[in-house]
Formats: sequence, structure tokens, C-alpha cells
Amino acid sequence: MPTRPAWYRRRGPDGPSPFQPLLDSAASAVHRRIRSGSRAPIVVAAAAVPLTVGVIAARRRLGLHPAVTLTLGCLPPLGLAIAVPKGRPRYAAVAAGYLHLFKLGWELPYDHPDKLRRRLWIDRPIRFDTVVGLGVPPGLRLQRALRRRGEVTAFDKLVTVVYGSWFLPHILLIYLAARHEEFVPRAGARLAAAYHLTCPFYFFAPEAPPWWASEKEGRMGGEVERVARLVVCDVLKRPPPKEGAAPGNPWGSMPSDHISSAAITAMGLSEVGPVYGVIGWSYVAAASFAIVYLGEHYVADIVVGLAIAELVRRSEPLAAPYVRAVAHAVDYE
Repeated sequence: MPTRPAWYRRRGPDGPSPFQPLLDSAASAVHRRIRSGSRAPIVVAAAAVPLTVGVIAARRRLGLHPAVTLTLGCLPPLGLAIAVPKGRPRYAAVAAGYLHLFKLGWELPYDHPDKLRRRLWIDRPIRFDTVVGLGVPPGLRLQRALRRRGEVTAFDKLVTVVYGSWFLPHILLIYLAARHEEFVPRAGARLAAAYHLTCPFYFFAPEAPPWWASEKEGRMGGEVERVARLVVCDVLKRPPPKEGAAPGNPWGSMPSDHISSAAITAMGLSEVGPVYGVIGWSYVAAASFAIVYLGEHYVADIVVGLAIAELVRRSEPLAAPYVRAVAHAVDYE
């Protein structure tokens, strides 16, 4: 990927939409309404955030349809973008809103595990990885070669640290907000897109991770362990959690959002220069090894995660006019 000038890394590719006049007109109308001096839009936006978060938290009791829940989940980031003044506080608030939306998109399919279980992928990713691994899934091959069953080694702990560093792209955003604030909007939008494009898979392609397929269903001879869990229990000196005690969605494995977010960050670093690109892609390689060795993901999940990052990169010229229109609409200072 060629080194890009600062203006490109800040703004991204230009390319007007065929609906550009309509976009500009609508964005300007909303922009003028927010800047009109009336506090009503800001008050309504601020009030909508806790209200929608509360309704989402009670979605099971209220019997909300998943489509309605996801639509409501989109309101907090937008409301925070309107209600919080421009600058670093807005970046932090909108980031929190997007993280809430992603967490919702990941957890929501598991609200009805019995229905999800009927569509669960268990053997399909194993078959793909068996082909990739020349007869043995790479995760199983790695654990056979590098694991000492019944023990937690220093190597296990090191790889778990790499796996636990999924937040590094967010740390980079915090650094940009502190030192180079002008680069935050584009970098944040690309990272958010890489995360959120994984969410449809959790609904339409629920997949059991390798450790679950092995431990719960006996696939791969029951040899693949959830190493990260063993490491955490060993470090904290506590027994493994009981069945069903862990929150979240155990079948939200396809694709790896860890890899998609790391890859889109590496692409951004590559635009700065080759050295930064090597650092970014080295982390992608290390994280890919970690999630396969630890039994958290298949190689198939990595492939789809990388494809999502590439899709974000290639579709940026098409999406940029619409994203900029929304940004102009809420940028009231």
C-alpha cells in the first residue's frame, strides 16, 4: 500500500455521490436546525441516549424484535454526536456509543439460544480448516505441537497476552485524539465499520468456536482446549466458570472482529509509511496465530475478518460522501 500524504490520511478518498446535491441539501438543513439557537434538538438527543439504552437492556422482558432492538441501538451514537460538544469529549462519547452498539450486535443473536442452536455451524469450519491444515485443523495441529496438556506454560501466558491485546487499535485512536486529533474521524469511522460489518454474520452464520466444538461436542477428538480460560484461571487461582456462567455469545465466532479491526488499523498504518505498516501487519500475524492456537477461532474466521477489512478499504470511496454528510449535519460548532 503506497504512503499517503497527510491530507489523504486525514480526509480519505474523494468521490462525490450521484446523490451529492440531495446529500448536501439534507445535511445543511439539519446543520442549520441544530445551530438555530434552539436547545430542543440537543435536549432530545441527550434524553434519547439513556432512554434507548434502558429499553435495550429490557428487550427480553419487552419482547422486542431483534430488528427493532438493533435500530434502537443505532440511536445512542447519533444522539451523543449531537448532544456532546465538538472535540475530544465527543469522540469519547461516540466511541462509547459504538462499542455499545457492537456489543449489542454480538450478544443479540444469543437472546434465543434454542433457535440459534438449530442453525449453528460446527462441522463446516472444521472441514475448511482441515483442508487448509492438510488433513488436520491448524488449531489442533498447533496445540498438539506446542501445548502441554494439564499445564499452563509461560508460552501459553504470552500468547494469551497477545490475544488480550485486542484493544490496541482503540489505544491508537486515543493517541490520535491526544496528539493528532485531525486524523480521528476517518480512523474511527474505518475501525467502526470493520467491527460492525462482522455483526450480520453472528445472526446468519452462527459458529461454534473450536474449543466449544471440541469440549462440548467432541469434535477433533476433544483435544482442542480453551487455553486462554485456563491461563486466566491459573493466574487468578480460581476454578473454571460453571456451564453458562460466561456472559455474551459463545457462538459469535465467525468472523474474527479481532482480526478485522487489527487489519484495518494496519492498513491505516501502512498509509503513514512502510515501517508503520510492518508493525501493524506484524501484530495482525501475531494475533492470528494467538486466536488459532488458543482455540478461540478457526483459520476460516481469520480469512473472513481480513476480507471485511479489505471490503472497508475498497468501499471507502463509495461510503465517504454519505459519512461526511452525516458528520456535517451534526457538526454544530
